[in-house]
Amino acid sequence: MNTAVITFPGSNCDRDMQVAIREVFGKAPVQVWHRDTALPDRLDFIALPGGFSYGDYLRAGAMAANSPIMREIAREAARGVPVLGVCNGFQVLCEARLLPGALMRNAGQRFVCRDVALRVENADTRFTGDFAEGETISIPVAHHDG
Repeated sequence: MNTAVITFPGSNCDRDMQVAIREVFGKAPVQVWHRDTALPDRLDFIALPGGFSYGDYLRAGAMAANSPIMREIAREAARGVPVLGVCNGFQVLCEARLLPGALMRNAGQRFVCRDVALRVENADTRFTGDFAEGETISIPVAHHDG
């Protein structure tokens, strides 16, 4: 399986993501810098790790969403390559309009770190295929904008 981890200035979970991908898929991912304009050929999976891209001074992920590599990520996603954004990586994907919706500051303007219960609405995806539709799963969250 050919995988890539995208790194932005301020990312701080790149190494953790690389280790996790190597453990799961048995092969180290290619590390891709945000200013790169091409992705490796024949990717099967792309991951955007957490951190604080560009310090998140504007909106979480807004500046990173305009990095050159995002055009290629959008192209690969449209081709059907799974793209996973964790923490700030998720925020980048929302800002890049690869995921629907918008992020807002948490109620009370406080950082949230806890497990939340989610109901699986669609068990027919690469990421939810091991769950049953209607099943409640526990997912950890840690964010100020979510």
